[in-house]
Amino acid sequence: MELNDNKLDKDTPVPLYYQLKNIIKEQIENGYLKPGDTVPPERILAESYEVSRPTIRKALSELVNEGLLNREKGKGTFVSEPNFEFSFVQKLMTFYDDMVTKGFEPKTRVITKKLKEANEDLAGKLSISAGNKIIFIKRVRFIKGEPIVIVNNHLPYHLCQEIMSTNLSDKSLYNSMAEKCNLVNYRAEMIIRPAVANHFDSKLLGIDTGEPIHHIKTISYTEDNIPMDYFESRFRGDRGEIKVNLCDREAENR
Repeated sequence: MELNDNKLDKDTPVPLYYQLKNIIKEQIENGYLKPGDTVPPERILAESYEVSRPTIRKALSELVNEGLLNREKGKGTFVSEPNFEFSFVQKLMTFYDDMVTKGFEPKTRVITKKLKEANEDLAGKLSISAGNKIIFIKRVRFIKGEPIVIVNNHLPYHLCQEIMSTNLSDKSLYNSMAEKCNLVNYRAEMIIRPAVANHFDSKLLGIDTGEPIHHIKTISYTEDNIPMDYFESRFRGDRGEIKVNLCDREAENR
């Protein structure tokens, strides 16, 4: 891959690294540079643009930090795949349905599905007694063959016993709960916080320990305000961004 012949303007106060960063960014956005393309080595770029290698390094580092480029040790620097936009947090829909509406075909690997007893914390979240049975499900969801998110669901067993015999490798859990158990997600409480990948995240998502993670905790309720699921999702921070639309309700009514 070769960059085009845009030149840096050394007579302006705009830093050279910033000019180069914007040149590369524009070429990515207009499709001249495509996902997977290799960025020329620092030495080649420095010669082409007649600037120092530290200037090149700073421009590339900022693009890496913004997720437009990624570095692979021993291989080089590449144009990143575009991030997935997770907009399900502003709609009452699951990750599965959100991705389907965007034209993707999510795939699922079920790591664990088993019965366990609820501890005090889970019992409080699900409005059941400690020691009651829950269904614990751990899954990894894939988009275009790439692991994107780990989901740990905790379902009150007395509400959805049929889920224990349901194959969840190719369907939505909540669609199955609606069809088999007459449980429909009516509202949800969600907490989103930044985190870093632990050893298990690294193994299941194919990322390095310490990489950024979107950690989301959610309690889903039926229309009768009965908790039907408590789940935690750990999304790769390098492959997705969370979109939330905010509005002023009072302004809407004025």
